[in-house]
Amino acid sequence: MNPATLALENQYFSLRKSLPELEAQGATQDQLDALRTAIAQSRTNYWTAIGRQFHEDDPEVAALISQMNASQLALDQTVKHLGDVAKILNGITQAVDIGSKLAAKVIAL
Repeated sequence: MNPATLALENQYFSLRKSLPELEAQGATQDQLDALRTAIAQSRTNYWTAIGRQFHEDDPEVAALISQMNASQLALDQTVKHLGDVAKILNGITQAVDIGSKLAAKVIAL
């Protein structure tokens, strides 16, 4: 699997895993709905990338992969040390936005 698709896959499965954790933390229904929306967008990004190619030598693709990996590490740590759910959702939204930018870089065949 290419690095871009792997980053998108990691994000999607990590977000899916965080849903029950945030539910247990007492997230409001609106917050859970926002998380579900982010998970759906992350899934779309991942499915867009599956079986497709990226210009791995494109500096923008490389930068987006790097940003995705960094944001994923930060999110994983934030969710593990649950605190402010709104802050976590803000980080998730930013990470999914990066994923959407990366998925838009898929090469049309």
